[in-house]
Amino acid sequence: MSTLDDLGVPGLERPGGASFAEGAKRRKWADHLVGREHELGIIARSLDNLSNGAAGSQLIELTGDAGIGKTALLGELVSLARARHAVVLSGRPERGSSYSVWADAFDDQHRLVGDVVRSWTPAERAELGWLFPSLATREDALLGIPLPGPAPVGHRLVRELLERLAVSALVVVLDDMHTADPASLDLLGSLLRRPPNASVMFAVGYRDRQAGTRLREAIAGRSRQVTLTATRLAPLTEADTARMLSGQGTASWRRQLHVESEGNPSYLKVLSAERAPFPGGGPGSAALHDVRAGDCPVFFDELDGLSPAARTVVEAAAVLGDVFDTTLVAKMLEQPEAAVLAAIGELIRQDLVRPVVSGQYFALRHPVVARVIRENAELSTRIELHRTADAALRARDASPATRAPHVEQWARYGDLGAVEVLETAAASVMTTDPVRAATWLKTALRVLPQIPDLQSRRAEMLVRLAKARGTSGYLRECRDTMHEALRHLPAEPRVAHAKAVAFTAMVQRLLGAHAETEAMIRAEIEALDRPDSSACAQLTFELACNELSKGDPERCQELAATALDVAVRHGLAPMQASCLGLSAMAKATAGDIEGARTCLRGATTLLDAMLDNDFAHSLTAVVWIGWSEVVLEQWDDALRHFDKAVEVAGRSKSWLVLPHLLVGYVFVLRNRGRLREARTAAEHAVHLAEKSRSPEQMTSAHSMLAWIDATLGETDQALHSGIVATDNNREPASGWCGTLALRMLAEVRLMTRNREECMALVTSAGGPGLVAADVCSRVAWYELLTRAELLTGRVEAAAVWAGHAAKAATALDQPGRNALAVLAQAQVDLARRPETAVPAAERAVRGLEDAGMVVDGLRARVVLGTALWHQGRHDDGMRELKTAEMTFTQMGAQSLARVARTERRRLAARSATVRGPRSESAAGATTLTGREREVAELVGEGMTNRLIARQLHIAEKTVEMHLSNVFAKIGVSSRSGVAAYMIRNTA
Repeated sequence: MSTLDDLGVPGLERPGGASFAEGAKRRKWADHLVGREHELGIIARSLDNLSNGAAGSQLIELTGDAGIGKTALLGELVSLARARHAVVLSGRPERGSSYSVWADAFDDQHRLVGDVVRSWTPAERAELGWLFPSLATREDALLGIPLPGPAPVGHRLVRELLERLAVSALVVVLDDMHTADPASLDLLGSLLRRPPNASVMFAVGYRDRQAGTRLREAIAGRSRQVTLTATRLAPLTEADTARMLSGQGTASWRRQLHVESEGNPSYLKVLSAERAPFPGGGPGSAALHDVRAGDCPVFFDELDGLSPAARTVVEAAAVLGDVFDTTLVAKMLEQPEAAVLAAIGELIRQDLVRPVVSGQYFALRHPVVARVIRENAELSTRIELHRTADAALRARDASPATRAPHVEQWARYGDLGAVEVLETAAASVMTTDPVRAATWLKTALRVLPQIPDLQSRRAEMLVRLAKARGTSGYLRECRDTMHEALRHLPAEPRVAHAKAVAFTAMVQRLLGAHAETEAMIRAEIEALDRPDSSACAQLTFELACNELSKGDPERCQELAATALDVAVRHGLAPMQASCLGLSAMAKATAGDIEGARTCLRGATTLLDAMLDNDFAHSLTAVVWIGWSEVVLEQWDDALRHFDKAVEVAGRSKSWLVLPHLLVGYVFVLRNRGRLREARTAAEHAVHLAEKSRSPEQMTSAHSMLAWIDATLGETDQALHSGIVATDNNREPASGWCGTLALRMLAEVRLMTRNREECMALVTSAGGPGLVAADVCSRVAWYELLTRAELLTGRVEAAAVWAGHAAKAATALDQPGRNALAVLAQAQVDLARRPETAVPAAERAVRGLEDAGMVVDGLRARVVLGTALWHQGRHDDGMRELKTAEMTFTQMGAQSLARVARTERRRLAARSATVRGPRSESAAGATTLTGREREVAELVGEGMTNRLIARQLHIAEKTVEMHLSNVFAKIGVSSRSGVAAYMIRNTA
């Protein structure tokens, strides 16, 4: 959707009957035309009028800010006009040359111009010859006289030339006219006051903020015979930006770029290059000096027209940042403030600088403009400007964070003063901007001398750098930096060393290195001389987390209890909340529901009493508390805690555990039926997991996204995410997180009607006994497997799984899981004797809805509706099915809505059959082969040929062949006809 393939402007017809909308669909629209449907429609209408001779001369006035897309739109106008066989003259001004825009335009059609000029007298050629520089070299014989210097041209001859060129239609496109010379503007004004006697369209583009009086008077003084269409390009909408960046980053990433770019396509291009959304970059990874003049000429061409004084001032201002004051610029340049203000006046006229407050404070037009100017200044000039800026700021006693952007540019190896500034600045922004903190620390480490006396300081800086990288979500880089830090970090004091090891262990655990993590922690605990220290509590807690990740909840509980005792003695509230939350999760997954509830109450009491700052340091606790609440069916509390944690982590840019928080958030949102919010969160989780390169996070995030996409009916995307999740899940599933991902993938396989692959995932979960799955998730597994067996008509096998679900639910005695087990049995009853399924289906609906499991409750309503219909209560059954279908549709669950809709239509067709004989004999259906019947049934369920091919493991061409046979045999010509036929003739 990054192109305008779906562009449609009604009522615009091309010659030959092809509409503009149809033509647009056949074209590959460039990304820079996204959001310009209205303007493209205006251009198409104007070209239609020009081609039909409905109007004489026309003027399209296209204005807007720098980079807003005027040139791109005029370029599209040129393409469209040439496609209609119009003669097109297209030109842009060249600074310092008279008539340069017209010379460029005529040079665009030098052959046609040469044919016209060849018939002129030598005097006429001499009068206008210098307008055609290319003809002077290509047509020497034609223009065999010396070209005169610039002089007023004969407007009559130019008008005659345009009339001669406009054999059918002529389009004159003049871009960047705000930079045109006075002579070019006078000629334009003359042609508009007395237009050519032919069908001519003038298209003039310029920046209205920079347009002079001469240009405005030329347009305002046009003849009444010239039809004016004035359009000012507005910023892109958020939806337009999302279309341009479709397939890149996350929804929140795209939304942030829209806000920062202010809807300007050129700024958006630079920002998206600067902030690559995936591991090739990450925040701040792309340097703006990679943006060259050819990529974004809008930022560079306007600098060429500045005076040397203004160029010097704007470069100094850009070094200071987006906002600057003239006093500081004057000190940097050692110039009088009056001279600086005079240069700023020129910059304001060029719309490069704008006043922001009263006084001598100004801002570059946009932060992107400031950064592009700064990063593309000559290297020695830029470094010197940063040095003088830092000197001026130091004289003002500015903070280290204010000075650091300049210090990092000029700092030399061995300058300990610069190291001090960068270290202090990094510490001040660590909790708000860890990416910037990491950048300053990396510079400080390069400047810090490599001498033995400073090794301890280097190690401490490496630890801080690793934490900044980890907080930013770059786990592999964080782990590598921590390993380097531990090589330099002294063993004493032991507590500091142990805390560094604990942090390293957490990162390694998130990366899935469980064996290395355990060995590292145990070695550090043995080396500690104080087993009751806070550092020992952190190490023990990480060891407990590692055990749960490996699938040993009992050992996890023992270690968490040990860490909790130490945390209580030291009064470490965040650690206490983490230990209690972890214990609750471990007990719940082991089936100790009451013990889990007790631990969870203690954890939530501590968590809810925290202020925001303490809460921000307790995000690990929220992971365990939130998931414990999910397992214990406390959905409202889970949603509240995950929602707050995701918001706090996003605000503080603390992305270390955010993927796990987001996966839990997605799970709860999906359960509540908030699917669109769930997809946004899942997309964000995938983005962060890609950046972290953690196999566990990749598997969890992609499997959750696949589950949501499958529910939304986005089958291709779901299958893609499922493949990525499977590729990253190379190890046998262990622990609650791994088996949760497996279950989501099994759901995806089932929603895409791939029963074999769904059942195959049971083996990865430990076989029929589901030994790898935790106790609480087994009920959902068994209900899923019940559906998988029923998909292929294996009713008795489904009954076995439903029995397992009932037994597992009884052991847990939780309302939601009990109702889910009842739903499994109701589905089996529906397959055996549909009318007997009503009581179980009613209990399932009540239980699931009371437990807050919205989506599962609606699935139960589909079963109830079908059972009621078979019991003879047709109206009640249809009402239940319609309610489920409408609610699924409203929440966006298209795949589930399709199931309810198919069942409702099937029963409606059977209702008609019950009331009277079938309008057609079923004999027609029996003439279909087995494979043709399978294809027809899947078509009736709304599946595409591609999905049918995947379901039946055949080629898509084979599906098309079978479908053609079905069309012929049953006498229909459309897929909807096949669907209707199969509904009518299915018992």
